[in-house]
This record gives sequence, structure tokens and C-alpha cells, in this order.
Amino acid sequence: VFENMTIIGPGLLGASLGAAAHAKGLAKRIVVWARRPKAREACLSRDWCDEAFGEISEAACKSDFVVVCTPVRHIETILTELAPVVCDGSLVTDVGSVKGSICQAAPAAFANSNATFIGSHPMAGSDKAGMGHARSDLFENRPCFITPESGTQPSLIQNLSSFWQKLGMTVTTATASEHDEIVAHVSHLPHAVASAVCHLLAQRSHEWSNLIGQGLRDTTRVAAGDPALWEEIFGQNREALLAALESFEKTCGQLREALAEGRGDDIRNWLATGKEYREGLN
Repeated sequence: VFENMTIIGPGLLGASLGAAAHAKGLAKRIVVWARRPKAREACLSRDWCDEAFGEISEAACKSDFVVVCTPVRHIETILTELAPVVCDGSLVTDVGSVKGSICQAAPAAFANSNATFIGSHPMAGSDKAGMGHARSDLFENRPCFITPESGTQPSLIQNLSSFWQKLGMTVTTATASEHDEIVAHVSHLPHAVASAVCHLLAQRSHEWSNLIGQGLRDTTRVAAGDPALWEEIFGQNREALLAALESFEKTCGQLREALAEGRGDDIRNWLATGKEYREGLN
């Protein structure tokens, strides 16, 4: 249990995190930093928020645990602002969905600080955005990455891992580059493919949209995500996503060739491989 927890950015993940930590009793006191006065006011109306600040230094100066929940593009800047003002011995993490640039920047940001940064990525998002869609059960039965640098104190790694586990998450430790390769394939590529299907259908007759079944809705659900957010994620993880797209194009090419040449056995095997993998998912 942390004495004082600070959430930087109370959007969907930040507000859900505050609600979940409060519900599980993981912090005695939870405070928030939010840029907009209306967001601070909204936080104070929730039972999980004890105080809300408009200055990062005020929000973080007494906390032993700080979680940065802003969009990825802001995280590096916020870490630079946090490092001089957090308490000695504080644990700082983030929820960014791309870890490479963040984990590269963090050591320099915290070089003169007695706080420790360990990257996190709770894979618990939604196609909805904003505090209004926050849920205290958002993290339950979901995977979470942590990406500690070599030389990080094992006790701090354990503390962070335990925090996410107590929220109901399954925690995996990886390097930042390993994380980015994995999520490019299991998260970013599926979003790109879902959007590609919708992009294709948007160019067809509008009447087709009245004829779709549940399969298309299920397959393309994630395409409803915020385009600005996902453009940012794609750009941050560009190299890994490009590699994933290249592999996907090759896989589609196998089907296209088998179909063009009428190789029924190869088509069936191609589909069977997909079926077997899907049935193995939890």
C-alpha cells in the first residue's frame, strides 16, 4: 500500500486507475494533476480523489508513487518536469503503449533524482475515451508489461509488479524493445487491419452498411478508437509496426496466391492455422 499516489492525467486510464486503486485499498491518499480546471473539478467529485492540482510540483511533491497517464507524446516532457520535484525514494511509472523512446529518455531525466522510473503498459484500453468512461474494473484479467532498466532495485520492480497484480492484471517483464515488437503485432497491427477493412468498405456503396453481420462488427470494433491517439501510437512505434505490416502482407499474399491458383488444400491449411490460434486465446 502506498501512502500517497499521484495520477498525472485523469483520462480513461488515469481515472480508472484512481477508482481501482481506491477500491482495492492500494493507496491511502490519491491526488491528481490535470491541466484543465473542469477536469480537476470532475476528479474532486469522485470518491477516489482526495485533491486535484494544476501544477505538477504540487501534485507530486508528497507522493511515493506517481503514475503518468497522459498521451504518449507528452510523457517524456512530464518525466523531465517530475524528476526534480518527486520525493526521494519515490517510484514513478507510466501507462504509455510504446516504451522505446520513453525508456530511453527516462535515465537522463532521473539522473540527478533519488526517485526511480520503471515503465509500465497496462493493456486495458477501450475504444471509448475520457474520464466519463472510467471503470474501476478496467484492469481486471488484462495483461500488463513492466520494462525496468538493468540495475533497477528488485524490490522496486516487485512493488510495481505487485501493484498491477492487485488490480487483477497478469504482469510480464520485458525490455522496451521487446515490448514494442510484441505490441506492434498484438495491438497496433490489429488496429491497423480493422481500420483498413473499414477504410475499404467506406469506399463501397453506403447501402452495404445496412447488410453487415456481427462478424464485421466484432472484427472492426477497435477501429472506432480515436484517430489522433492512434496516429500518435503508430508514429511512436513506426519501425516495429512497419515490420509487422510487412509480415502481414506476406501472410495475405500466401492466401492470395493459393486462391488465384485454386490450391484448396493450402487455403484450408491457411484458415486452419488461424482457427487453431484463435481457439487457443484465453
